[in-house]
Amino acid sequence: MPKAEGNPVAEMIREQRGLAAAIGKELGISRSAVWMWRKVPAQHAIKVAKFLGLPRYKVRPDLYPYP
Repeated sequence: MPKAEGNPVAEMIREQRGLAAAIGKELGISRSAVWMWRKVPAQHAIKVAKFLGLPRYKVRPDLYPYP
């Protein structure tokens, strides 16, 4: 399985059993689509952050810098 190239949130989603499916269900996309992420897509970043209980800057630090 390829690593998610330095994106810890994408790696976490891949490593935790059932998490990709749960996120896919929440977003209305397939588990496979979530598995293909190298980083969380910009259009899903806020919803994924809320779902995981993480601040936005942890999910996409390139879009939401540390406050």
